[in-house]
Amino acid sequence: MTLNKAFALRVSDLLIEHNMSKYQLEKETGLTHSALRYIFNEVNQDVRFSTIVKVVAAFDMTLETFFADPVFDLCKLDYE
Repeated sequence: MTLNKAFALRVSDLLIEHNMSKYQLEKETGLTHSALRYIFNEVNQDVRFSTIVKVVAAFDMTLETFFADPVFDLCKLDYE
């Protein structure tokens, strides 16, 4: 699984968990609709670190907590 797909899956789970829409996430992060659409539609191979930080902050989490999810298991993640 690509990093982008893992990121999209983690964010999708958090949206459900926090009862938040993608639109609300856009407003919280300042990311454009197209930027989030590219992430969720897996257009990009990698996600920019600044985007990750904005999303993690919107969920009021630490990076450690965000990446502690099994979806980021390096044995299953294609990060090259």
